[in-house]
Amino acid sequence: MRAFRNLVWLLVLAGLLSLTAFAFERVKFAVISDPHLSLPAVNTENRVKMEDYSVELFREAIEVVNSIHDLDFVLLLGDLTKDAEPWNIDLLREMLEEVKVPVFAVLSNHEVSPIPVKGSEPSVASLVGSSKYTTVFALQGYGFNGPRTYWYAEPISGLLLVGLDTTKIGSWGGKVSQAQLQWLEGVLRANRDKLTIVLGHHLLVPFREEESKPEWRNFYLDNAEELMKLLEKHEQVSFYLCGHRHVSTVPVERNGIWYITHASTVTWPMSITLYTLTPEKLEYEVIRLRTKPEVWDLARKTLLEDPWFSPRANASEEETLAYLRKQRIRSLFHAGSFQEEKVKNPPKQGASSAFPTVKVTFL
Repeated sequence: MRAFRNLVWLLVLAGLLSLTAFAFERVKFAVISDPHLSLPAVNTENRVKMEDYSVELFREAIEVVNSIHDLDFVLLLGDLTKDAEPWNIDLLREMLEEVKVPVFAVLSNHEVSPIPVKGSEPSVASLVGSSKYTTVFALQGYGFNGPRTYWYAEPISGLLLVGLDTTKIGSWGGKVSQAQLQWLEGVLRANRDKLTIVLGHHLLVPFREEESKPEWRNFYLDNAEELMKLLEKHEQVSFYLCGHRHVSTVPVERNGIWYITHASTVTWPMSITLYTLTPEKLEYEVIRLRTKPEVWDLARKTLLEDPWFSPRANASEEETLAYLRKQRIRSLFHAGSFQEEKVKNPPKQGASSAFPTVKVTFL
């Protein structure tokens, strides 16, 4: 039976569901996405991704999760480094060792080094970047266990995490291989009694009509429909969590599964997400990362200038802000209920946010 469709219905049928009740009572976990960890170098820049500040923002995210005393684990949803540079992979591993709870990571397009274009000057990343298997080796114990680029784990009795590899060689788009789909089918079939959260980097469901157009295709999995049909066959699958789009935090429901896109730590308004999960409901809150006012203001400016976040070419700042608010809040109406709260963990020294922190309860 699909969980999280209707809380009242679940309560009415509680007696009938006792044999299939999930083992855990309450789980708290954090999601950190798209940190793009980058030691300042010849190939870093501060545009819509604040790469020169990525290390201090990731360190702030670690401090936040370490301050949550009852946190069970952390999910890291890809774009872990700028472009799989060896020094950034080394730094990633070193920083993850500071996290006090288990961390589970997935691969993404920035764990696959770009291919130099024939006839053009090769980028730094294409000259020094490494194989995604280098990242898998570096992250042994962080979901990965052996050479396979995808994994599953049961961090809490009755709760299954499945981490997918959505990378696509030579592209920032994504796909899930047929071998991986067959593996996933077997994992889900063998774990029908566990509430399941599937993790991947790329989006599966457009959260607005505009993104169904071809120019947005690299944000979405090539074989998204095939993967969603597989997930929908298994009633214990309730959530698919992803990053990639750098928007915060957008839930969309389809056929009883919630598809949730998460914020980046290096794109305004730099954030992480904190979840509280029970067998009946999911709540989340978005936590802004503290940073210097000049970093916050520059990040805001670069996002408002970026075409991927504007409603049209040459849109004004006011138009873009209104557009972002509309898209973000409209998608939250898919949830059971929500209320606006004061911003938790606002930027340092009084810098302000144009968005409220939103707490959502899925019913």
